[in-house]
Amino acid sequence: MSKYIRFAFLMVVSLFAVSANAAPMAYSVNSDSLTGDSLYLIDLATGIDQFRGKLDAGIEFRTDTEGLAFSPGPNSQLWGIDDPSETLFPINPDNGAIDYRDDILLPPFPPGPNDELIGGSDFGMTFTCDGTLFFTSVKSQSLFRRDGDGSITTVGGVGSLGVNISAIAAIGNPTMLYGLGNGLFENGSADAPNLYSIDPFSGIASLIGPLSNTDEFKYNEAGLAFDSDGGLWAITDRSQINSQRSQILSIDVTSGTANLVAETLNEIGFESLAIAPPANCDIKVELDDELPQIPSLNLAGRLLAVLVLMLAGMLFLRRRYT
Repeated sequence: MSKYIRFAFLMVVSLFAVSANAAPMAYSVNSDSLTGDSLYLIDLATGIDQFRGKLDAGIEFRTDTEGLAFSPGPNSQLWGIDDPSETLFPINPDNGAIDYRDDILLPPFPPGPNDELIGGSDFGMTFTCDGTLFFTSVKSQSLFRRDGDGSITTVGGVGSLGVNISAIAAIGNPTMLYGLGNGLFENGSADAPNLYSIDPFSGIASLIGPLSNTDEFKYNEAGLAFDSDGGLWAITDRSQINSQRSQILSIDVTSGTANLVAETLNEIGFESLAIAPPANCDIKVELDDELPQIPSLNLAGRLLAVLVLMLAGMLFLRRRYT
């Protein structure tokens, strides 16, 4: 084997390695900690979780942060939603710092089908390209919208989701909204471990498919987010299942099928996920004309692809003129 062929082979192997290992960094909160919530930066490829700081406002700390999301725009801000206090609040992603004076108190929520079954709302939240904030409540099985003027609307009426969804993620312009169902009921039986599409105008959730046809992904609640390339990710809270570490999943938006990528290295109890500001904001896609995702390489993968093509051209020319 000539040195040119060996070099080409190594380049191709490197190309596939980069493609396979590409995964973003993300933020999540271990909301089941007895000492209060803490913000972590997580490598979704390896599960390595780096402590960033306590969600401590000085006179109080958060105890059940169930949703995280980045707002759009050049001045994107990380936001969280706390269940016990029912507040929205900005978070410093570098150290987890919060200021109670920045809290936005949510209005009282209308009664829903799960009012007598659960104590909290089990929120999920996401921003859209235009800055609209959507959030869900398992307690009322409802979708809510917070517009730029601060007004909050129950989308489609109370109970419109018709399923227990505690994690949502938005992408595109117009908005395509996805939800992840709760994994288990309090008695341990299966709830709705499926991916759903959610109509942002009617609040109706439509089943896309289960994460798995087996019980390999047992969890309680979860976090859901898109990365900047349009890939959908989830992190699951398994702290109530023998204190197991959270699983990191990549999800196919066309089928709902999930693949296990990693488990968190140190902490448990992650049920929120924020990766990047809303993606695909400059791409106009009709809501009824969704296309299957086409896998793409990251920057390193694209550079290697260019080098492989250049090498192939050099080998061709060398063989042709020698």
